[in-house]
Amino acid sequence: MKLDKILDEIELQNINDLEKKEILKIRLMRNEKKIRENMVHTKVISIKKHLKWYKQFNNSKSNFFYIIKYTKKFVGGLGFKNYNSKLHLGEWSFYISEKKNVIGLGASVEFLAIKHFFDSFKLKKLYCFVLNHNLEVAKLHKKFGFKEIKFNEYKKNINLAKQVSDAIYLSLEKKDWKNKQDTIYHKYFLKNEKK
Repeated sequence: MKLDKILDEIELQNINDLEKKEILKIRLMRNEKKIRENMVHTKVISIKKHLKWYKQFNNSKSNFFYIIKYTKKFVGGLGFKNYNSKLHLGEWSFYISEKKNVIGLGASVEFLAIKHFFDSFKLKKLYCFVLNHNLEVAKLHKKFGFKEIKFNEYKKNINLAKQVSDAIYLSLEKKDWKNKQDTIYHKYFLKNEKK
C-alpha cells in the first residue's frame, strides 16, 4: 500500500505555537491507557505536572515537542530531546492515539519525523528506546534503519537519569538514513503517477 496520501495529510506543529486549550488536550492523550503503558512513567498525569512538563519547551534549545495532526486533527505527539548542537545528536519518541490511528499513520509519522530531525537539526545520529513489550514499534524503527545498541553506548551520548531496565536501545546514523531514505520513500510513499 502506498502511503503518499497519508504523508501529505500530516502536519507537525510546535507546542510553543499552541493555545492553552490545545496544550490541555495533549494531557488527555498522554493519559490514554495505551499510551501510558508504553511510557517510562505510567501514572496518570495531573494538570499541574502536565503544565510543568509543557514549560520545559519554552525557549528550550535542547527539548522540543510537536503535536501531530492528520487531516487537520490532533492525533499524537512527537518529542525530540537532549539535542546536542555540538555533537549533532538527539533522542526522539512519538505516540499516536489509539482512537485516532489509521493503518500506515505510524510509519508515515516515523518517516516524516526522521527526515525532519536529520534535515532541520543537521543530526549525525538519532537515538530512541522502546520498552521491551512494545516489539511492534521496535520492529518499525528497525525497518527505518535503526540498530540495537547497548545501554552504555546510549548513555554515553544521551543524558538519562537512570537505565530503563526493560528497554531496547536504538540508534540511527545519518549515513544509514541517507542510504535507506530513498528506498523507503520509493517503496511506500512515492505517488503513483499516471502514464
